[in-house]
Amino acid sequence: MNILWFQRDLRLVDHAPLQAAIDAEQPLMLVYCYEPLVLNEGHFNSRHGRFIMESLQNLTRTLKESGLVLHVFRNDFLAVLRKIHRRYGVDTIFSYREKGLRAIEQRNQEIEAFCQEQEIQWQASEPLEILPERVTDWKRFWRKEMQKTIHYPELSRIKPVSLSIGFIDQLSVIDSPDQFYIPDFHFQRGGPDQAQEWLTSFLKIRAVQYLEADNNPYLSRYNASRLSPYIAWGNVSVRQIYQSCQQAIKEGFYPKALKDFLDHLYRHDYILFTTHQGYACDQDRPDAAPDEERQQLFERWKRGNSGVPLVDAAMRCLLETGYLIPRLRQLLLSVLKQRLPEFESEGLCWLAQHSLDFEPRLFYYYVSQPIHQRKFLNPVLESQRMPACIHFLRIWLPELVNLPPRFLHEPWRLKKAEQKRYSVWLGSSYPIAPKAWIPRIRKQQKKLVV
Repeated sequence: MNILWFQRDLRLVDHAPLQAAIDAEQPLMLVYCYEPLVLNEGHFNSRHGRFIMESLQNLTRTLKESGLVLHVFRNDFLAVLRKIHRRYGVDTIFSYREKGLRAIEQRNQEIEAFCQEQEIQWQASEPLEILPERVTDWKRFWRKEMQKTIHYPELSRIKPVSLSIGFIDQLSVIDSPDQFYIPDFHFQRGGPDQAQEWLTSFLKIRAVQYLEADNNPYLSRYNASRLSPYIAWGNVSVRQIYQSCQQAIKEGFYPKALKDFLDHLYRHDYILFTTHQGYACDQDRPDAAPDEERQQLFERWKRGNSGVPLVDAAMRCLLETGYLIPRLRQLLLSVLKQRLPEFESEGLCWLAQHSLDFEPRLFYYYVSQPIHQRKFLNPVLESQRMPACIHFLRIWLPELVNLPPRFLHEPWRLKKAEQKRYSVWLGSSYPIAPKAWIPRIRKQQKKLVV
């Protein structure tokens, strides 16, 4: 028998290992494992678990229509593999090769050693099998890869494996998917069907303001593609998105906006496949404990209560939705590194945990950029320059909704009479920003500095 092992590739269409497993024409067992080594890794959050759970439910419904079963276990894949091989014998494992996390790389090495010892073939596919040697060849190579045929699996050709219920119980079946239930409608729902809905609505409707939404925290919630979590968890392949986008352009849907979107998609893949290391949340922490006041400031940063409006609105948006435009993620990281450097490791893990589209290699690429390329972003200047930022601030900071723009960007300028007029009490209804975090103004240059 053979095993198809799902990881961060929770789809059926354009799935190379699935197609190879079908072509092998051998009895096939479909497996996904909630692996403790991943669940216990510092980046993992229940919002990720919920997205995976919804994706698996979507796959289960689709497979059930063809009389197939997706076996979901709460156990390390290697432990499951050992038991299945001992009982039934495994010939070949089909999967993609997941990368990025240190624990994942170590697990892959252990699986390879076991497969070699037991003479099991592990066909671990790469999304892009052969990478170009020269950077100048990358875009042409990428376009050629994206134009390849998309395979739609013939599920009727799969020969399912029949396992006894008692044996399945021994493999640690997951207790209940309800452990990842989050009663919050702000999060995008997982699954290939949801991915297709978001893709279609973007190409046919929402892309109309895509160019304006790029650095617009308000419009981006509606007019950005919002496909990043579906790419990160493999609900849709980049090839599917590329070909759907090209078809929409041929049909006359927003060609300028969609061509710009394809450039972003290319940069995403270029970073992903040229970055070989991923960010891990087990970085060394300083031995000395920070003082209590600094610890409180870090907690305020984490909860969106720092007293700096754009920083707070960005963090609250991330906590509530798992989504944030890149510019605001840069702002949060800039404040963390420049104002709370002793908490950088913990803060990065916090951002990873609450980003629904967390991908270890992409995250590592950004946080590993030289410091001069990630200069401090002035939160006041950013909020004044960002289009429609006033709407964004009023959505996520309801306690400041009555303030006029000049105070909404800088509430620390409110005098007591003005606090009373607008019903905003600094230190009570909204926190007072730390003095070190408030930009100074040079009167002569009339320019904000930090």
